[in-house]
Amino acid sequence: MEEINWDTIFLEVDLLDFGDILDNKLKQATKPPLNLVRPRISMKNRRQLRNRDVVVRSMERKKMYVKDLEMKSRYLEGECKRLSHVLQCFIAKNQALQIFFPSSP
Repeated sequence: MEEINWDTIFLEVDLLDFGDILDNKLKQATKPPLNLVRPRISMKNRRQLRNRDVVVRSMERKKMYVKDLEMKSRYLEGECKRLSHVLQCFIAKNQALQIFFPSSP
Protein backbone atom coordinates (compact mmCIF):
# COMPACT_ATOMS: atom_id res chain seq x y z
CA MET A 1 0.00 0.00 0.00
CA GLU A 2 1.31 3.45 -0.86
CA GLU A 3 2.14 5.71 2.05
CA ILE A 4 0.64 9.19 1.99
CA ASN A 5 2.97 12.13 2.52
CA TRP A 6 0.68 14.69 4.13
CA ASP A 7 3.24 17.49 3.78
CA THR A 8 3.08 17.31 0.00
CA ILE A 9 -0.72 17.23 0.05
CA PHE A 10 -0.85 20.51 1.97
CA LEU A 11 1.70 22.07 -0.38
CA GLU A 12 -0.21 21.02 -3.49
CA VAL A 13 -3.59 22.31 -2.31
CA ASP A 14 -4.29 25.97 -3.04
CA LEU A 15 -5.60 27.58 0.10
CA LEU A 16 -8.06 30.47 0.07
CA ASP A 17 -6.53 33.86 -0.58
CA PHE A 18 -7.68 35.85 2.44
CA GLY A 19 -6.39 39.10 0.90
CA ASP A 20 -9.53 39.36 -1.24
CA ILE A 21 -12.06 38.70 1.53
CA LEU A 22 -13.22 42.32 1.60
CA ASP A 23 -13.71 42.32 -2.16
CA ASN A 24 -15.79 39.12 -1.95
CA LYS A 25 -13.57 37.57 -4.60
CA LEU A 26 -12.55 34.34 -2.92
CA LYS A 27 -10.38 31.89 -4.80
CA GLN A 28 -11.72 28.38 -4.66
CA ALA A 29 -9.47 25.83 -3.03
CA THR A 30 -8.54 22.98 -5.33
CA LYS A 31 -8.98 19.40 -4.30
CA PRO A 32 -5.89 17.28 -3.66
CA PRO A 33 -4.89 14.85 -6.43
CA LEU A 34 -6.93 11.67 -6.41
CA ASN A 35 -3.91 9.40 -6.04
CA LEU A 36 -3.08 11.04 -2.69
CA VAL A 37 -6.56 10.77 -1.19
CA ARG A 38 -7.23 7.53 0.66
CA PRO A 39 -10.60 6.17 -0.46
CA ARG A 40 -13.02 4.88 2.12
CA ILE A 41 -12.89 1.14 2.32
CA SER A 42 -16.20 -0.65 2.56
CA MET A 43 -16.83 -3.29 5.18
CA LYS A 44 -16.86 -5.96 2.46
CA ASN A 45 -13.44 -4.84 1.19
CA ARG A 46 -12.08 -4.73 4.75
CA ARG A 47 -13.31 -8.27 5.35
CA GLN A 48 -11.76 -9.40 2.06
CA LEU A 49 -8.43 -7.80 3.02
CA ARG A 50 -8.52 -9.43 6.46
CA ASN A 51 -9.40 -12.79 4.91
CA ARG A 52 -6.56 -12.42 2.41
CA ASP A 53 -4.13 -11.70 5.26
CA VAL A 54 -5.42 -14.72 7.18
CA VAL A 55 -5.01 -16.93 4.12
CA VAL A 56 -1.45 -15.68 3.53
CA ARG A 57 -0.50 -16.35 7.17
CA SER A 58 -2.14 -19.78 7.02
CA MET A 59 -0.21 -20.68 3.88
CA GLU A 60 3.05 -19.56 5.52
CA ARG A 61 2.28 -21.70 8.59
CA LYS A 62 1.52 -24.66 6.32
CA LYS A 63 4.82 -24.21 4.45
CA MET A 64 6.72 -24.13 7.75
CA TYR A 65 4.83 -27.22 8.96
CA VAL A 66 5.61 -29.12 5.74
CA LYS A 67 9.30 -28.13 5.95
CA ASP A 68 9.38 -29.33 9.55
CA LEU A 69 7.80 -32.66 8.56
CA GLU A 70 10.28 -33.07 5.70
CA MET A 71 13.19 -32.45 8.08
CA LYS A 72 11.82 -34.98 10.57
CA SER A 73 11.29 -37.49 7.77
CA ARG A 74 14.89 -37.12 6.55
CA TYR A 75 16.16 -37.49 10.12
CA LEU A 76 14.06 -40.61 10.75
CA GLU A 77 15.10 -42.16 7.41
CA GLY A 78 18.75 -41.61 8.35
CA GLU A 79 18.15 -43.04 11.82
CA CYS A 80 16.44 -46.08 10.27
CA LYS A 81 19.45 -46.69 7.99
CA ARG A 82 21.84 -46.29 10.92
CA LEU A 83 19.88 -48.72 13.11
CA SER A 84 19.62 -51.19 10.22
CA HIS A 85 23.41 -51.06 9.86
CA VAL A 86 23.85 -51.57 13.63
CA LEU A 87 21.47 -54.54 13.49
CA GLN A 88 23.44 -56.10 10.61
CA CYS A 89 26.66 -55.65 12.63
CA PHE A 90 25.12 -57.38 15.67
CA ILE A 91 23.80 -60.23 13.52
CA ALA A 92 27.27 -60.74 11.99
CA LYS A 93 28.91 -60.58 15.43
CA ASN A 94 26.40 -63.08 16.81
CA GLN A 95 27.06 -65.49 13.93
CA ALA A 96 30.83 -65.14 14.42
CA LEU A 97 30.47 -65.88 18.14
CA GLN A 98 28.32 -68.95 17.39
CA ILE A 99 31.02 -70.26 15.04
CA PHE A 100 33.86 -69.73 17.50
CA PHE A 101 31.91 -70.82 20.56
CA PRO A 102 29.44 -73.47 19.47
CA SER A 103 26.87 -74.36 22.03
CA SER A 104 27.48 -77.78 23.53
CA PRO A 105 24.44 -80.09 23.77
